[in-house]
Amino acid sequence: MTEAFGFSLPTAILLLNIGIVSFIGIICLIGYFKTRGWQRIFSTTLTGVLLVVFIFLFIVFPLSNNIRVDDNGVILNALPFGNKIIALNSAEIAGIIDWQESRDFEPTLKTNGASTGSYKVGWFKLRNGSKAFLMTARSKVFVFKSEDIYYLISPDELEKFSQAVFSRSQSL
Repeated sequence: MTEAFGFSLPTAILLLNIGIVSFIGIICLIGYFKTRGWQRIFSTTLTGVLLVVFIFLFIVFPLSNNIRVDDNGVILNALPFGNKIIALNSAEIAGIIDWQESRDFEPTLKTNGASTGSYKVGWFKLRNGSKAFLMTARSKVFVFKSEDIYYLISPDELEKFSQAVFSRSQSL
């Protein structure tokens, strides 16, 4: 049986993303109405393509991110950074920590990720020097370690997620 856990964007981040996409949309419209001939085609095509890319990066991908727990492990859907599968039988499970209290797990460097305020998705380097994949919107996270990579996950229902992971890992 698979359990799905949502991963919501904070409202402020969602509004910021909508504002960015709207700004690009306005630029696209201005380019269309203020230009003529080949300049109209060029500016509208360029800003239109940019608008579509930004819609996917800032709206579609973040809203489609989710976390699932099944008998094989934890499946992270973190687009555009890919899908990650953490096998519970080979993972070290640390449990819930707060990186503001346990400073070793605090992300210090974004290597390939998205980060705005407390919202962090993608690859980061932790204060302890380890490579980590984060999917969180707060400092309180569930920590796994698999193949020298830490996974810091914080779905909307963190306690329920923790219980699901521990119950699955004990049955293995």
